Amino acid sequence: MDNQILNKARRYVEGLFEALRNKDNVYHNIDHTLEVVDKVKEIGAGEGLNEEELEIVTLAAWFHDTGYCIQSEGHEEVSANYARGFLNVENYTPDKINEVVKCIMATRVPQNPATLLEKVICDADLAHIGREDFEVRNNLFRQEYEIYFGKELSEKEWLEKSIDFFSKHRFFTEYSNRKYGALKEKNIERLKKQLALLDNAKDNT
Repeated sequence: MDNQILNKARRYVEGLFEALRNKDNVYHNIDHTLEVVDKVKEIGAGEGLNEEELEIVTLAAWFHDTGYCIQSEGHEEVSANYARGFLNVENYTPDKINEVVKCIMATRVPQNPATLLEKVICDADLAHIGREDFEVRNNLFRQEYEIYFGKELSEKEWLEKSIDFFSKHRFFTEYSNRKYGALKEKNIERLKKQLALLDNAKDNT
């Protein structure tokens, strides 16, 4: 991997998030980006990506949510434009730029990655679903969702929405399924139990 281009990308992205800071982005911020970069490296190594492939997907991870500095809807296109502009200035090869852009666009939900690199970044982007501390990230996403849609959700509504999203989600790489798949299923069951407790409490009032 070319650590020079990766370090430049990190400084550029951190500068963007700082200069265009949006207090409403309590989930899609530099903290989330740092997590995705870390998970891309982990999953990419687990899938046996070579140095060049890891470089491409790591660059995509740095830029994948920069569009949130400007807008929520269609942020992937904005993110891709930031990446393209930066990489052009750095004289990155056109073929590699296209790969970076495709990885960024693959993170659009519902995810439908076509290549292994796209699968790696998609899994990294939502790896928290299969972690012990998933509720921390999920609650931040809830706050951001309510801000953007201008509607406060009840606990029941949010649990139902989370269960639906988690159940439809899938990990695309073998590594992610081994590392995060089983815990994701446990997390879904935890959410279902919380919903059942809510429903039972309502029935008993």
